[in-house]
Amino acid sequence: MRSKMMWLQLEDESDLKREIERRQDEFLDLYSLYRHTGLLGVKEELLRKAYELHILNPNFSFHI
Repeated sequence: MRSKMMWLQLEDESDLKREIERRQDEFLDLYSLYRHTGLLGVKEELLRKAYELHILNPNFSFHI
């Protein structure tokens, strides 16, 4: 998996909360797509999104 840098500029806790919610929505969309298709490319993107969520919220974990 290629590593990517993630840059965020958050003003306050509400910005962080909105960013986590946005990324959770993206993650769930990808998870649904992966469950329906099983495509390797979708799985890789899903794992990247899971990693991003874990960076923003260390309590988040995902195992596939």
